[in-house]
Amino acid sequence: MARAGRTREGGVTNTDVLRVTLLGTGNPRPNPARAGPSQVVQAGDTLYLVDCGPNATLQLQRAGIDPAAVRRLLFTHLHTDHTLDYGQFVLGGWAIGRDALHVWGPPGTARLTRLLFEEAYAEDIAYRLALGRPPAGLRGFPVTEVGEGLVLAEGPLRVRAVRVQHAIDTRAYRFDWEGRSIVISGDTAYCPALVELARGADVLVQDCQLASDRAYQDPVSRRLWEHLRTQHATPEEAARMAREAGVRTLVLSHLPPAVDVAELAARTAREFAGRVVVGEDLLTITAGVL
Repeated sequence: MARAGRTREGGVTNTDVLRVTLLGTGNPRPNPARAGPSQVVQAGDTLYLVDCGPNATLQLQRAGIDPAAVRRLLFTHLHTDHTLDYGQFVLGGWAIGRDALHVWGPPGTARLTRLLFEEAYAEDIAYRLALGRPPAGLRGFPVTEVGEGLVLAEGPLRVRAVRVQHAIDTRAYRFDWEGRSIVISGDTAYCPALVELARGADVLVQDCQLASDRAYQDPVSRRLWEHLRTQHATPEEAARMAREAGVRTLVLSHLPPAVDVAELAARTAREFAGRVVVGEDLLTITAGVL
């Protein structure tokens, strides 16, 4: 078992790289040590934000990434812990210079976009436009609702999706670029479709919300735990999927508060012989680098 150290690799200056920066590694429970679920994938000189949980925009800045430079956003699913910073990302990024944006996500993404930017924030947006800033990048940006298979192709990059095992319609995404690959699991329990998507990948960023059952010992909480078992992964299930897929590096994310990092790493390493990384906010993992 190996654990990555923090890296700061200079935003988008190195264009010969595929890497992922974990912006937020927490779960729905507020946690000052972990922002909400979000990560940014860099393929060459292009950035792809995957999910937009609480504080994602601020975390981009803390990672040394200009939010205005991020013009592609993919949602795995539409639970609030993965979408709450959507308004700030769009409006804040536009305010500091973003002039184009494309959003992908499961069915419902277009409705969420319409409700936020044509209804809930309509008066606010009208005010800001009246100040004279052009609307490009704020109004009318394309939203593509995706199923399974190829989601987008740009130059040498290919992004594919499968539906995974969660409470609502959820996608996992695989980024393939120049012979390297990164998979973002979304929220999921053990899922054969994810195993196939991740086969041979360099990096799998995997939901591990069920890192510990210590907070679920009374009868009521235990029933909740059993319910969550159908929607999220334990360390052993995360390790099993990584092992069956033959991935090189398994990154555990979507973690609960007060997780025992050493215990979590040890439990995972007992089931998976590859590299295990317990995710931390602002940690960068480069595909193909051990």
